[in-house]
Amino acid sequence: MKTQYSIQASCVSLYCYNFTRMHKLLFSIVFGALFTLTGAAQIGGTAIYSFLGTPIAPRVAGAAANVLANTEDDVTFALWNPALINSAMHGQMSLNVAPLADGVLFGEATYSHTFEKAGSFVAGVKYVDYGSFLRTTTQAQVVGGFTAADYAFQLGYGYHIDSNWQVGASLKIINGTYASFVSWAWATDLAAVYQIPNSRLAMTLVLANLGTQLTTFSGDFEPLPLNVKFAISSRFKHVPLRLNLMLDNLQQFNLQYNNPNNITRDPITGEEVIVKEGIVNNIMRHVTLAAEIAPSKNFNIQLGYSFRRGFEMELPTRRSSAGLTFGIGFRVSKFRINYANTNMNIAGRMHHFGITTSLGNFKNKNK
Repeated sequence: MKTQYSIQASCVSLYCYNFTRMHKLLFSIVFGALFTLTGAAQIGGTAIYSFLGTPIAPRVAGAAANVLANTEDDVTFALWNPALINSAMHGQMSLNVAPLADGVLFGEATYSHTFEKAGSFVAGVKYVDYGSFLRTTTQAQVVGGFTAADYAFQLGYGYHIDSNWQVGASLKIINGTYASFVSWAWATDLAAVYQIPNSRLAMTLVLANLGTQLTTFSGDFEPLPLNVKFAISSRFKHVPLRLNLMLDNLQQFNLQYNNPNNITRDPITGEEVIVKEGIVNNIMRHVTLAAEIAPSKNFNIQLGYSFRRGFEMELPTRRSSAGLTFGIGFRVSKFRINYANTNMNIAGRMHHFGITTSLGNFKNKNK
């Protein structure tokens, strides 16, 4: 499958009462790119390396990946939004896993470091080990075995323009190896965050997985899972509660498809009739909600819901909580332990486990 992406140059004239010229220029460039970005690829099953959009870290998964505008200093957020990278993350490292049935394992490792002159960086690796498989002939004779895995190596950089604006970018080198089929690709994430510290409000725009294959599996170039996302987050002043709203896949408005569960039969003609969802249903497929209760830095609880996953995984014959996510984290000594439970569909849940610490904790002890 071949696809073409085009980013057309645009000039967006915006007037913001208390913005400086630099603020207005950055705002124009980012939102101009958003509204002129067009993609030929469809959502769901038509882009390779879909594992890039799967959250592994429990605190991210527990919020249904709706952490783009969460300005807490958590290194696991930086892999999703490089504009959140800052010096307060210096020395943080995190290891996260999410095992599935039949030996499938999702894993992720991240580390943040701030250099005095160069700035703040986050390095990470994300992988999916699909396990071992039997190699057979067309007559079902076993002739050997093979493995399959996906990897993404990521390096991100964040820069604070001033107390309101933060920007960031990350580079990803991606590899997929399925038996003798191997593909390499590169992608970048571009992000900008605008926050109002006094009101504890933050907004962000992220262009994720903008890139292309370097080598293909079978000769045809396939699209990467491009995702344009906007998120807003607000933390209450007197209540330890943070609310998050995310709109994703903004590069494509229509996320609906011909659902076989929505097919009925005309009682008179006997013909099959496709019941189409309304525009409200399509809009809600872009929406993800999340809330986090964090009475202290030593304890937090996340709750999230993805409307698109809920719509896509629902069944007419039984109730399902697909799309609902839950997470919890607490500190034990110098380590933060995290767990999340994500309901993918009625077939089963996904369990996420993670541990985060900071090298600074151990240095203080030695001192």
